[in-house]
Amino acid sequence: MATAVYVSATNNAEIDGLLSGVKWSGTITYSFPDAPSDYSNPYSGGSGEPTTSGFASVPTQIQAAINYAVGLILSYTNANIQYAGTNGADLMIAQSPAANPTAYAYYPGNYAPGGDIWFGTQYNFSLAKLGNYYFTTALHELGHAIGLKHSQEAGGPGNVAVPSAHDSSEYTVMSYRSYVGASTTGGYTNEAYGYSQTYMANDILALQTMYGADYTTQSSNTVYTWNPTTGQQFINGVGQLAPGGGVGGSANRIYETVWDGGGVDTYDLSNYTTNLSINLNPGASSVFSSVQLAYLGNGHYASGNVYNAYLYNGDARSYIDNSIGGSGNDAIIGNVVANTLNGAGGNDTITGGAGNDSINGGTGTDTAVYSGSRANYLISYDVATQTFTIVDQRSGLPDGTDTAVGVEYFQFTDGTFASSGLVTTTIEALGSTRLVLSGGNYHLESIATGTGPTLKYAGSAVIAANWGTWSVIGAEQVSGGGYDVVWKEGATGQYSVWSTDSNGNFVTTLGSASQMLGTDPSLKALEPTLQQDLNGDGLIGFPVAVTIEALGSTRLVSSGGNYHLESIATGTGPTLKYAGAAVIAANWGSWSVIGAEQVSGGGYDVVWKDSASGQYSVWSTDSNGNFLTTLGSAPQMSGTDPSLKT
Repeated sequence: MATAVYVSATNNAEIDGLLSGVKWSGTITYSFPDAPSDYSNPYSGGSGEPTTSGFASVPTQIQAAINYAVGLILSYTNANIQYAGTNGADLMIAQSPAANPTAYAYYPGNYAPGGDIWFGTQYNFSLAKLGNYYFTTALHELGHAIGLKHSQEAGGPGNVAVPSAHDSSEYTVMSYRSYVGASTTGGYTNEAYGYSQTYMANDILALQTMYGADYTTQSSNTVYTWNPTTGQQFINGVGQLAPGGGVGGSANRIYETVWDGGGVDTYDLSNYTTNLSINLNPGASSVFSSVQLAYLGNGHYASGNVYNAYLYNGDARSYIDNSIGGSGNDAIIGNVVANTLNGAGGNDTITGGAGNDSINGGTGTDTAVYSGSRANYLISYDVATQTFTIVDQRSGLPDGTDTAVGVEYFQFTDGTFASSGLVTTTIEALGSTRLVLSGGNYHLESIATGTGPTLKYAGSAVIAANWGTWSVIGAEQVSGGGYDVVWKEGATGQYSVWSTDSNGNFVTTLGSASQMLGTDPSLKALEPTLQQDLNGDGLIGFPVAVTIEALGSTRLVSSGGNYHLESIATGTGPTLKYAGAAVIAANWGSWSVIGAEQVSGGGYDVVWKDSASGQYSVWSTDSNGNFLTTLGSAPQMSGTDPSLKT
């Protein structure tokens, strides 16, 4: 049997306003007596409840409610509460006409009625279901039997009431007020299923003050979900007791407080289509659906569906860590630990707050919110992962270091900024000009001074996002002070080159056409000016010509992978061709051209050599360098062949 002992004040009215001044020490037993003889006789200190005509066992629905309430207290605290059947126990729960009109309980005490709970007979307590008056009455009375007093009354070791801002069913089942400021004399005004479904934040803290906090409850990683049509809670996919038995309709209310002892925990609301308001801070509430808010009467609704328990003695283990939004336009607020906040669908507003948070806006147009001005943060962007890193540079790092993906806007105290305009990206810095994308515009900066104009078209700054798959890949200042600016079309691989004035204003396009392929000679001709390989062929400008031989009247030149048969006198001549196409040296394996000479008739004799076998072959071409036939005794000859010597 347990023993009643005194409880001291904490000097915190949120707690002291609920402490009766006594609690149980040792193993606490409870029972559901089925006969007056289960009680001591005389029932000293009581009001004759066991012997009053009409004594009865409490309905099975109240027994279920008490068992549920005991389970809650065991999950919050280190109290040891055990069921003792139908006979004697520390807490004995029964029904008697003496307990009129509703129910009452005795505080813990070392006398016969101490801890006993009595339900009257004027109400049909067999109607008790989670979320209605009868069920929550069981939570209330068990609270008294464990050591809690009414929140609206002074008394207890601190002789105080719970502060008025928290004296209502939103914060404690021990209050007579349905909502903050309600009367305590007119009775509850809650709708039928608008009553607290668990002990609330102040209750939990007061119970833990008396019996310690249980951090083994859901101490591993836990995911909490709720049903939008029945209000039923699921913990790691396992359904809990459902409001009204799960019938939905008017019982589809969520009005509870969550205590979690440890692990990495998540509120997963991905099955909701409403505009969610999720707040992970201790004592705060979250709204999943206005339809599921409890109506408290006289125009008042509960401020939330789910409330977070307070921290006990500042212990961070009970924080809820993460949240997943639904398809609506959600507002999500993190707490001081490292949160993972996922907006999922819709246009969401996400506030990480303190701690190093991971923010994922998901689909839609999403905004991450910060408590300082833009200048307080160092922001970088990883192009490969499309991730922003936001570092709070203020003393104490009040917003920590966050990573963000899928976020279109960042809100600071001095304005909201598009994500595309927050990070400066250097596209290229070859030559004397650095091409920078910043604020959605292209900037042509001098590498020496760090200054330069913005690229403009028709007098207005070019907005990169407005040009579709076209983007600027290179720029260089040229003589006269203007710039050559190269665009590339990501889908087709075409190029366009602008000439601008010294202020970055478009003047005209350069090259053979306004849009060119990468093989266009006029694009190649611009590469040395821009000091980069624009078309990715491995060369800047035209390839260097290599003279293979220049004996007689013809010079054999290798350039751009082709063979050119040039007149030494004029420097002109055809390209060597086979089947009408220019011979590509790399395609002929170990064979290469080693000599050429123009002959009578205007054609050419062209000598090939196979470096592997040492054999030779001699082509005869027309005046345009087109292969006609092979010369000599055979298509391939050794070096000693007389026809080769000839």
